[in-house]
Amino acid sequence: MDTNYGMEIVRATEIAALTAARLQGLGDHDHILNQARKAITKTLNRLHIDGCLVNDRFTQRKDTYQLPSRIGKGGEKTDIMAVALEAHRSAADGKNNATSYAVIAKEGSIQSLPNLSMYKIVVGPRVGQVIDINQPPAVNVKRVARTLRKYTENVTVCILNQTRHQKLINEVRQCGARIKLIEGGEISGCLAALTGEKADIYIGYGYAPEGALVAAAMSCLGGYFEGKIFYENDRDKREAAEHGIDDFDKIFRLQDLIRGKEVAIAATGITDGEFLEGVRFTSNGAITTSFVARGESRTYRKLETHHFFDYKPVF
Repeated sequence: MDTNYGMEIVRATEIAALTAARLQGLGDHDHILNQARKAITKTLNRLHIDGCLVNDRFTQRKDTYQLPSRIGKGGEKTDIMAVALEAHRSAADGKNNATSYAVIAKEGSIQSLPNLSMYKIVVGPRVGQVIDINQPPAVNVKRVARTLRKYTENVTVCILNQTRHQKLINEVRQCGARIKLIEGGEISGCLAALTGEKADIYIGYGYAPEGALVAAAMSCLGGYFEGKIFYENDRDKREAAEHGIDDFDKIFRLQDLIRGKEVAIAATGITDGEFLEGVRFTSNGAITTSFVARGESRTYRKLETHHFFDYKPVF
């Protein structure tokens, strides 16, 4: 891409985060999601791009504000992913791990994915390609331990606290590894494993579209990812076929989801999470913590931004 858009799209995630943070803990799941989606759309539409929206998990969902299929004022053709508010239920209930994300990439770079469940394993660049999604969780945990030169008991596995993960949780416990259970925010959990700061490996089911966003982050930070879509019936397979997927046993890796290095990602914390701190309101504004990374140069930044509403209100 001709422009480094990372610092442009982070403004969109900041505005979405500030908007959602004002509604944190009020208990209205739909309202907080819709307001964040409106905010991120308004800001992304200021970009001088001709952006094609890809992998919006809430497309055609009833009672949800719909993002436009084309984003921007016109200009360079790009792909756009916008997760205005991941873990919107957590944010509405005042819980952790709510974050706003945006990805921009060269046109045709991001694989379109069906809105189905995907089993994922994510590790950081220090671990690399030692994991195998077809192996039992204990095998992968022990491989990570050997690579990191840790005792298995010192490896931290991040898992979503869901009923369908109970067998997975039991297997990880039996091998002796530490577990970090999170109530929501699988992307944050995956990025925590990528950086290795709060987890060594992420394992579990989540949504397939989020897999493309994790892959975008990985193209900027390094690491290794394997994902496998779970099909419950023939209708799911037909939906996948509409996205160009005809191998229903395919193991998706980074190169399958993000084609090329011309990609940038931005994220802003809404509530405190595994990857970023949440919004902190002050007497005359707020402080946000964000992350920006670029694939071409492998540069990344953590930003603390002080917003002064007295000078330029954002709402």
